[in-house]
Amino acid sequence: MKKVVIISGHPNLKNSVANKAILDEIARLCPQAEIRKIDELYPDCKFDIKAEQAALEKADIIIFQYPTYWCGIPGVLKLYVEQVMEHGWAYGSKGTALKGKAFIASTTMGVLDKAYSAGGVMKHTIEEFSYWIENFAAGTQMDCKKIFSIGGMMYVPGITTDEQKAALIDKAKKQAAEIVECLKAL
Repeated sequence: MKKVVIISGHPNLKNSVANKAILDEIARLCPQAEIRKIDELYPDCKFDIKAEQAALEKADIIIFQYPTYWCGIPGVLKLYVEQVMEHGWAYGSKGTALKGKAFIASTTMGVLDKAYSAGGVMKHTIEEFSYWIENFAAGTQMDCKKIFSIGGMMYVPGITTDEQKAALIDKAKKQAAEIVECLKAL
């Protein structure tokens, strides 16, 4: 399999259920994948730009795994993109470090999938809210292969039952398995 680097953009992964389950299942199914948990590596958000760029340069496939917050990416992942994806390295006339790499996005949403529809509470599909992914990939000359999304992934301690939590983890593991199947096809 090709070299896979996963950037976990959850701002507090230790308190996550869904994103943690997805990453744990990918690690189990695809142990050669490198998972970079930026909240753990850089709790102060002071990224080692050169180390992150080196990890991304080695990758054939780059995955962003994150929760959808207010119809977008968490602030820590946005800051990562802003700082690591430097002009002249990731984009611009001389920024070709990521050119030709496959890119996959995987997101979890607290609300149900049906909320992300023209008739739903969000008034747009998750794909419409995820336009930045395709633009980001195009701007860095990566090939956006797929956007995985899964709704109804909210866990609230003291409110979510053990049965609901188990169902949420099962859904997360299924998304992870779909991601790994996609990786095998690339």
